[in-house]
Amino acid sequence: MNNEINILEISENETKTSVALGMFDGLHLGHAEVIKTALSVPDFSLTPAVFTFNSLPKAAESIMTAGMKFALLKSMGIKSICAPEFETVSSLSAEEFVDEILVDRMNAGRVTCGWNFKFAKGAKADTDDLKRICAERGIEVVVIPPIIIDGHPVNSTLIRELIRHGDIKTANLMLGRELMYELPVVEGGKLARRLGAPTINQNIPAECIIPKFGVYKSRVTYDVINYIAVTNIGVKPTVGGGISKPIMETHIPGFNTEVYGHTVKVKLLNFIREEKKFDSLDALKEQIQIDIKEACS
Repeated sequence: MNNEINILEISENETKTSVALGMFDGLHLGHAEVIKTALSVPDFSLTPAVFTFNSLPKAAESIMTAGMKFALLKSMGIKSICAPEFETVSSLSAEEFVDEILVDRMNAGRVTCGWNFKFAKGAKADTDDLKRICAERGIEVVVIPPIIIDGHPVNSTLIRELIRHGDIKTANLMLGRELMYELPVVEGGKLARRLGAPTINQNIPAECIIPKFGVYKSRVTYDVINYIAVTNIGVKPTVGGGISKPIMETHIPGFNTEVYGHTVKVKLLNFIREEKKFDSLDALKEQIQIDIKEACS
């Protein structure tokens, strides 16, 4: 079992740990509270650690890449991350999970999780099971109650639905930060350049959720400088019948730096309009200028 576990930062935990448990897909406000509690050890006697996954269950769409998740966890103060592939532990019973992962691998002294945490084979075990099994092994369990926004408990499923419907403002509110993509810039067809609005083009990873097709106000970070921008996500239906794979195209007004191959952060701020097919390139060009004006207002 141990050779299937990917340990980041610390290969073995000789000291007791304070473990935050969860998928942590998106690291939203509820997740942040779980992490914060795992970090809050008054006498520093427990090393803050996380058990999560390097991948989600099959067919699940990620809100962020695993790399972004690990970087955020480290920036929050987590010292040890245990992150196997989901399939390598999904068949464990509740007792096996506690014994093989929390006790043997992570040397847990305390465990923190969210109110809706499920685990073990078939996700049939819940926080009551976790408390019972851990108590028998001398491990403290802290369960974090839901964070409520607009009458709804914050959770990744709801945030994914908001992103799919283009409600980025509410999604960002529940995330506690702006939805961000940190991706390499790829070369495009340069049509936007000919229309007077050159773009940086980025491919959203296959495992990540695709926001509603359309135009967004965005913020781009490049070389430590932030720029207000306008981002289109979709299949470019006006051009030759469109493309098969969605792409993210971002125009940064006044930005002329060549960034092919560089990794650039794009944060979505607000949905402006749906993607649509225009009758002509002139009509598209006119609409692009309207979108830029709205994004920059």
